[in-house]
Parts: sequence; structure tokens; C-alpha cells
Amino acid sequence: MDVVLEGGGVKGIALAGALRELCAAHTVQRVAGTSAGAIVAALLAAGYTAPELEQEMRNLDFASLQDGPARHWGKVGAALAVLLHSGVFKGDALHAWIEERLADKGVTTFEQLRRHGTGDDTGTPPYKLAVVVSDISRGRQLILPEDYEALCGVDPDTAKVADAVRASASIPFYFRPVKFRTGPSQGTQRLVLVDGGLLSTFPIGLFDRQDAQPRRWPTIGIKLSMRRTPRQEWQPVRNPVELGRRLVSTMISAHDRFHVDQRRVQDRTIFVDTSQVRSTNFRITEEQIELLYTNGRDAAQRFLAARGLRL
Repeated sequence: MDVVLEGGGVKGIALAGALRELCAAHTVQRVAGTSAGAIVAALLAAGYTAPELEQEMRNLDFASLQDGPARHWGKVGAALAVLLHSGVFKGDALHAWIEERLADKGVTTFEQLRRHGTGDDTGTPPYKLAVVVSDISRGRQLILPEDYEALCGVDPDTAKVADAVRASASIPFYFRPVKFRTGPSQGTQRLVLVDGGLLSTFPIGLFDRQDAQPRRWPTIGIKLSMRRTPRQEWQPVRNPVELGRRLVSTMISAHDRFHVDQRRVQDRTIFVDTSQVRSTNFRITEEQIELLYTNGRDAAQRFLAARGLRL
């Protein structure tokens, strides 16, 4: 099976819980993710088992990822950091953590994540991992490493996995954007890359075949929210502040909601309840970690049981 993981900051702990059940029942061929989903996806593609993934997520000191001077300067420091660097926290600690975890499995570049001798269903480069990134310099979505060569002028095999994942996890105004210089074929531009969730936090169709041929194996998505009806999603718009919030929310989520409303997407999606924890609660407690992880496992168990462990 292929797996697509939604982003959601610290809620990504729930992904580890769901994968504990999913990986026990089926073998993962390829994995894609956005933001926190990209982090978990990269570790899975690098060779982490579900129990190892659980251990890494439980042992991670999320508060330590809030690096840089703004951590100690309060709201004034945070405001200055956003004005000067477009993000409260540097993101260097996050990058280092990802890089170290990948290195423990012998993975540095995307070349080490190639799938050899298995063919490819979609016509894309045969990599185990796909990372969703938002390129705000050109107003487009990047799927890395697939788009490295054509859209960035970079050899995908030599690109560092940790760099792509760090870019996908650049929560706007929270972590600093990633500055990426393209190759000569793209005019040696400096791109500004941020959280892939800005354009698609749940790219469930990423691995779908485009040639109308039967799929070789299924794609399963793990979404860090319960499916809601249009009535439940309704929120009032009574003033300019609420209008602004709803405009941003609609721009970010409408694309993915369109897909989730389709029955064929719902049938291959594990919906995990993570509503009790904020995505940016980097001071998350042990109890909240356990809640997210358990909710992920429970949701995956229900999904598999409803399908008789057959996908």
C-alpha cells in the first residue's frame, strides 16, 4: 500500500499511533506527507519501523524545537522575529533533529530513497517518499523530489531529504521560511518555501494513477481530524476579524475538503480525532501525547476492522 499523511504540527504523534496498526497489517511501498506528515513520512521511508517511530515521537522534546532568541523575549521578541525573519523560531533545531534521525538509518539524500526494480504506477520518479512544499515565490505547490529537476533545476538524487522536510514543516510565521536557490536552468532564483499545508495539507490523490490502468496496490490516507458535515463546519462571520480568519481558512482548506467529501476518498481515509490538542502546542504534556497516540491507534483499528483487514 501507499500512505498519505496529513500535516498538523504536534498532532503528528497521532500518525505514529495509526501507523502502528496499519503497518502491522500491510507493507508500505511509498509514503507522502505535508508538514508534520512529511516528518513522519520521511522517517517511515528511511526504514523506521512503527515501534521505532513511536519511540522517536514519544522521546522528542517538542519545546526544544522552539529555537532562537524569540524563545526568551516573549511577545515583543516574537513580533520582532516575525518582522525581521518572517518567523518566530529559527527551525534549525527541527532541521537538526530530522537530519539526525535520518542519518541513524543511513539516509541523507533522496538517492538513498529510490525504489529499485519495482516499477512505478504514476510515471513519477521511483522514490519511496514524496514531500509537499509551498513555493510562495512562484505561487505553486512542489512535490519533492519529483519537482526538483523540472521546477528547481536541481538533481533530485543529490538533494537532501532533511532540507525538503524542513521546508514542508515551515508553519507560516511560526518557523522561518526556507530559502532555496535554484539551479542555472531556472535562472538561479532564490525561492521562499513554506508549509505544504498552505496549499494541500492532505494530498490524498498524489499517488493515484493517471493512465486509467488498474492500481497495483491501494493508497490509504491518515487525516488528523474527524470528518464533519457541512452543518458542523459552519462558523459565523460577524466582523472584519472573523471575515479575515474565514478567508484564510477557506483558501487553505477548501481544496482538501472538496476531495474528502468524495465517497471514494472517505473509504480510504483514516479519520483521527485530534481536536483536543492545538497544532502549535509545543509544550504538549505526556497525557496529551498519550491521548493523540491512542486516538491514532483506535482510529486505525476501526478502519481495518470495518474492512476485515483487507484493502
